Amino acid sequence: MGSDEVMAEKKAQIRVYLPTDIDKVLKILAAVKESSVNAIVNEAIEHWLEENDQQEIIQRLNLDTLDEL
Repeated sequence: MGSDEVMAEKKAQIRVYLPTDIDKVLKILAAVKESSVNAIVNEAIEHWLEENDQQEIIQRLNLDTLDEL
């Protein structure tokens, strides 16, 4: 993906409520890794979506073609 494609990528904003202890751990991990909570959460969601259970649902409902709509 080129830099032009990254800039053109649309992003949705969501709000997530987490237990305070998880929030603290995420912020510390982000700082230690010189990353961001946003990047860590995105990575976690991407991994979760790659799991077989989610992939079966995505394929069954043709959710992998949503960007074509």
